[in-house]
Amino acid sequence: MKTKILVIVTLVFGFLLGIIFSGIFANISSGEMMIKEIKSPYDFEKTVEVLTNRINQQKGWNVTSVIDQNEAVSENGGFSIGKYKIIQYCSGSNSAQMLSVDDRRKLGVMMPKSFAVYEKSDGQVYLSTMNGAIMGKLFGGETEEIIEKVSLEVESILQFVNFKFTLF
Repeated sequence: MKTKILVIVTLVFGFLLGIIFSGIFANISSGEMMIKEIKSPYDFEKTVEVLTNRINQQKGWNVTSVIDQNEAVSENGGFSIGKYKIIQYCSGSNSAQMLSVDDRRKLGVMMPKSFAVYEKSDGQVYLSTMNGAIMGKLFGGETEEIIEKVSLEVESILQFVNFKFTLF
């Protein structure tokens, strides 16, 4: 009888401990998993130029706007954040496929896609984007398939930095 109680208590304790450690791991790693940061081989202006050109050269994709975030912040009561641009871009065919179903229309909040290009205090230039591999897994089904297709096209755009989306 004592052995059965000990086994049950051990299993419950192990299960609860597993949940706690999973939560801690997810909390610590979720930021790194959701947003990918890539060091650029170019200076700030060259990175923005190369990235916008590569987007516009990718079949079906176009840059919708380039926002000087430093200027926008400074003009609206903030202080200078240094060199920082947001490149918004879109694929009409992928957007139409995603937004043509009522249940997916809410995903328009993530559109258009964007890259952030910025220079850190050490003078190194980086770009960041959402991790398509993770985003697709969160939704599943046809939404996941569309996001995976988009992710492969984004990887093609980012070949100049040898980028691949990963689950971890």
